[in-house]
Formats: sequence, C-alpha cells, structure tokens
Amino acid sequence: MSKLAIGSLFGGILCLGLSIAPIPFQKYAMLRCGAAAGAIGFFSLGHFEAGKQKKLQAESARLRELEEKQQQTIDEMEWRNLEAIEQGKREALVIEGRRKEEARIEVAVADYTDDVQDAYVIMQDGKGRLDRVLARLQPPEPEPEPEPEQIALPEPELAAIVEDIKSSKESFAAKKAKLLKFINEHELGWIAQCMKKPILIYGDQGSGKSYFAEFLALCRYYLRGHEIVSIADPHFHQNKDECWQQLAKLGVPGFGAHHNYKEVNSQILAMYDRFSKRTLKSPPITSIFDEVTRYGQEEATQEAAAKLGSKLSSDPRKANESPIIVSHAKTLAALGNGDGFADAIKGNFIIIKLNSNSEQEPLWRGTISGIKDEDGELIENMKISIAPDWIRSSWVYDLFNSAPEIIAETITETITETIPETDSSKLDRIMGISEDYWKAESNPEMLDRLKKEWLSELGNSPNNQPDNAQDKPDNSLAELSDSDNLIQTETTPEALPRETYPLIWDEDDFARLLPNHSESALFERILELSDKCKSASKLISEGLGFTQGKKKPKSYSDVGKPCFKYIVRKHGTPSLIANFKDYLEKD
Repeated sequence: MSKLAIGSLFGGILCLGLSIAPIPFQKYAMLRCGAAAGAIGFFSLGHFEAGKQKKLQAESARLRELEEKQQQTIDEMEWRNLEAIEQGKREALVIEGRRKEEARIEVAVADYTDDVQDAYVIMQDGKGRLDRVLARLQPPEPEPEPEPEQIALPEPELAAIVEDIKSSKESFAAKKAKLLKFINEHELGWIAQCMKKPILIYGDQGSGKSYFAEFLALCRYYLRGHEIVSIADPHFHQNKDECWQQLAKLGVPGFGAHHNYKEVNSQILAMYDRFSKRTLKSPPITSIFDEVTRYGQEEATQEAAAKLGSKLSSDPRKANESPIIVSHAKTLAALGNGDGFADAIKGNFIIIKLNSNSEQEPLWRGTISGIKDEDGELIENMKISIAPDWIRSSWVYDLFNSAPEIIAETITETITETIPETDSSKLDRIMGISEDYWKAESNPEMLDRLKKEWLSELGNSPNNQPDNAQDKPDNSLAELSDSDNLIQTETTPEALPRETYPLIWDEDDFARLLPNHSESALFERILELSDKCKSASKLISEGLGFTQGKKKPKSYSDVGKPCFKYIVRKHGTPSLIANFKDYLEKD
C-alpha cells in the first residue's frame, strides 16, 4: 500500500472521530459537517489510490509473465538452433564418410579392373596357344585314294608339333611376368607403386630424369595398358633420339621442339580439357611434361602453368590419367609458378629425386617420397637406386620387341606321359606358367613347408634314398640352444679365414656361414624381438646370440652384423626397415 493511501486512511479516521466527538452539537455543527466531509474525502482518496496500486501490481505481474514467456521462447529457439547445428555436423560427417568410402571403392574397382585385364591377357594368350596345339593335333582330312607311303605316322606328327612348340616365341604374358619379377624384387618393389599416381621427377642436370621417365612410361604401357598420349618437351628436337628414343619408336608424338612453348602450352590445355571430359572408366593414359622449370618464365605458358598446382592435385585420378612431371627442383618457382603446387604434391604425387656428380653424369641413385607401406602410411625420403641394367627404357623395349626366342619346354615327356595330368598342372601348361614362377610368387615359409613335404615323400621309401644315405649322420634333429640363442655352438664348423667373411651377404654366404639355419627362422626371431628391443646391436648380441668376441662363427662384427642386415633387407617390411634405418645404412 502506498504512502498516499495510508495517509488518506489516517486522515479519514481523524475526521470521522472529530465528527462524532462528544461536543455540543449546535455550537459545533459546521465543524462536525466539515469533519464528516473530510472523512468521506480522505476515505475516497485512499480507496482510489488503493485501486490504482492494485492495477499497477496486476500490470506489473502481467509484464513479468510476458517477459518470462519471451525469455522461454528465446531459450527454445537457441536450443533448436544448437540442435540443428549438431545435426548438420552429424550429417556432414556422414556425407564425408560416404564420400571417402565411395572414393575407396572407386580406387578398389580401378585396381580390380587392372588385375582382371592382366588376367584376361594371360588367359587369352594361353587359349590361343592351346587352340594352335589342338589345331595341329586334329587328324588330317582324308584325301581321295591315299597312297600308303603318303599316310603320316603319329610319331613324326607329334615330333613336328614338339619342334614347333619348342621354337615358338616367348609369350607376351611371360615377358610381363619377367619384368614384374624384376620390379617386385628390386628394393621392396617401389617401382610397382609408380604405375598409377602422378610422378614428379626432379634433380640436377645430367641425373637421368628424362631417361627414367621414359622407363616408367614404357612400364605403364606394357604392364598396365596405358596409352602414352604426348611428350611436351622444349628440347624435343635434341632428346627425340636420346631419352625419348623408345617412345618415338612407338609413335608417341612430341611437342615443343626448338623451344616452341606455344606447342607446350597447347598440351597443358589439352590435359586440362581431358580432365573435364574423361572419367575413371576411361582407358588409362600417361602424359609427359619435361622442363617444367621454364613454364612459369615463358610468356606462352605462364597463364596455363599457374593452374598446374590445383589441377594436378585433384583432377588426374578422376580422369584416369597419370602425368609424369620432370623438373630441376620441387620449389614453387621450379614447378611453373603454379599456385599451391609445392603443398599439393605432398599427398598426391610420388616424388623422385635423382642425383648426379660434378661432371653432370648420373649416379643412378636418389630418394623417393609418397609411396606407402602395408599400413597405408606415407614413406618419406627412402633411398633408391636405378643402377641395374633392366631399369632402362631400351631394355624394356627390346624385351617386348625382340626377335623370337626359343623356349626350352619338355613337351615330349608331357605328350608321352601316361600318368593323368591334374587340373592345376594342365592350366599351368596351357598358360605357359613354369614352376619357377610359382616359386617366385611364394614366401619363404611356404617354400620351406613344400620342401619338407617333398623330402618326406621321397624319404618314405628306401629305394628313393642315395646309396650312401645310411653312411651320413642325420643332423636334421640336432638340438638347438636356448630360445634366445639361435646359433648352434657345438655343430658350427671351425672359423674360416678372414677373407671368407664378406661385409655384404647373399644367399650363398648365408648357406656357407650358417649352414644349420634357415633365413625364415632367423627372420621370425627378429620380428619377435623387434617389438621389445629397438636397438639393433642389442638384438643381434642378446637375442640372436652373436657376441662381441672374435670367435668367428659367433662373431658380432664378422657374422652377426652382416647376417642381420641381409635378413632385414631381404625379408623385412618397410616399417621394420624404417625402424633400423640408421643401423642398416652404417658401414
């Protein structure tokens, strides 16, 4: 209640009391009437003020209620907005996951398509060969009134077939298998990972960049069926009969001769046009761009070269194109001044650096980055070499275009064999796959198991043993030492002279110096200990039992160290080699 209402009530009470006070009525009549009127006035004013205050309180309560509702509405709207944002994030994650899965499926389908195409080529080659043999085996149509001496005997006919097969050409599939075998066995098979992704080859002058680019292009051409669409090289007039000689024989067109950068620019734009039209289902192609260092400095190519970074980092895979870029460095200025090129190539290119000496002669070695290990992790700056004679474009071209070679096949025994031929052996014979091929494709553990099974089959019968087999002691069950010491001390031969301990081992050195052990057993032991022991020297001395002494059969420096390097380099995974990289590179 307000002060005015309280004062009015108090004044009304006083006036009312004065009007009814026990005083002479006649004498104070006017005073009584005035007091009564004052009381009525004060009470009316108090009543009016109380009503006004009541309305104000009701209005205030209504306003508070309205404010509370508005605040509640605002809170609900904010909550809904937050919920919508979270829902949008979840949907974005789902869409991103679906996109990545679709991309992975596309890559898997593309790889599967390549495998199916290779298998189809092999099967077609074998089918054609079988058809030719069956056609020769068909009996000749009878001639009218044949003379007795004109009827050919079966033996000469079969002999002619055998001679014809012996002198047949080496099949295309066999040539592919030969090249693939070299590629897969060379330094963890890094060349095999260069068949799909864009390649950047850089290095100093004379390091062999263009020669190696031609080698990779030929491997893609013969192994993956790539079409080599063009060579953009401002020095094509000088390199046509040198580093591009084999591709020129295949009819691959060259552009940019005599420093014609307008022709080079036309090929850059043609590649951009292919990116916009081709798809993953298009036939695979390879394009080559040499001397990219100059593209950003020449007026004719500046505009197109500025887009190389964004284009080559995102478009080639979707267009099923695998460009090969040759430059003197991998800096922004050396790569045509393409915006974002240096950053984009890190995850989308395989980068190969080749070295040369002061005479600008190739050293045939360098480093590679951008390939992946078995876990899909990028490998950076792995040392490589391209010294073997088969890593040359001329060798690859001659392999697939050489004169007919005689394949030594023992067909006579196969034809005259009376034992039924198994389905797998028949398929291998038809496809021209030898037993050596399957040995090359098998791992050491599988070969050891097959060898034991074969020896057990031969050893079950006394007739299959050599005459002096009973005179030789059986060392196959010789007891080994503790599990942490795989080297036999009692059965190891005496120490050999110093010159018989080479620094770099091969299979013959392992068999000669550790005759009682297999490579697979030592490798399994190294794998088992590598998770617990990160020191190579400690693993060799304590885990494998090679000591620091000079007792040659167990010497750390003469036997243990080269043995460890040989086993890890030959059988080790990329991750295992990376763990012991520093130790393996030490002399």
